This record gives sequence, structure tokens and C-alpha cells, in this order.
Amino acid sequence: MSTLTVTNIKATGETASRAVSGVAGALAKFNGQSSPLSLDSSQNVSSLTDVATGRPQINFTTSFSNSNFHTTAIAQARCIFGTQSVAASNVLMRYSDYSATDQDREHCSVTVHGDLA
Repeated sequence: MSTLTVTNIKATGETASRAVSGVAGALAKFNGQSSPLSLDSSQNVSSLTDVATGRPQINFTTSFSNSNFHTTAIAQARCIFGTQSVAASNVLMRYSDYSATDQDREHCSVTVHGDLA
């Protein structure tokens, strides 16, 4: 396997380049209602851990350099979601309804931006 070291990248057909640090370090699309949790697609995700109802943990294949990364999440309708805890090697999410009752969600996606170790 070869290693390509760059500062900026530009997709074919794009006029602007972007910093490599702006590229997502991890992506996960999964079914939070399946048992065990199942990844539909992912990048830099080794596994999912079902910590509790509505609390999936995304485990990274390659850790981030620290826990100061940015996490964006979406899930199916009428859901509140957020980050419960972060570590360089994983992020624990929390999905709940508007009454703050934790709930497993079928369609979940998480994107993480930050520097990999």
C-alpha cells in the first residue's frame, strides 16, 4: 500500500481545494434497533457497542489524536440526539424522544471530523 502525503485536496471538476484536515475522519450509518447493532456503511469504524437503550458507541479503527473532534449525527424523525462522551478511540451517542426517554433508532448516521493519530 502506498502513502500519499498532501496538505490540500481537490476533487476532479472542482475549482476550490480544501484542507485535508477538513475531511471526515470517521463515518457510520447503522441500524440502532438491530441486535446486535449493524453497520450499513462506515469509514474508520471498527465496531459498534450497544451500551444501553438509545446509547450506541462508535469505536474507531484508527484513533483520533485527541478527544477534541467534531461530531455530527442524524436519526429518524422526532428524535433528540447528542454526544454523551468522547475519547480518542470512540464516541458514545445518545438518542431520545422529546420527553428525554432514551430510544433506539432505526436510521442513524454519525460523521466525525478531527485529526487522526
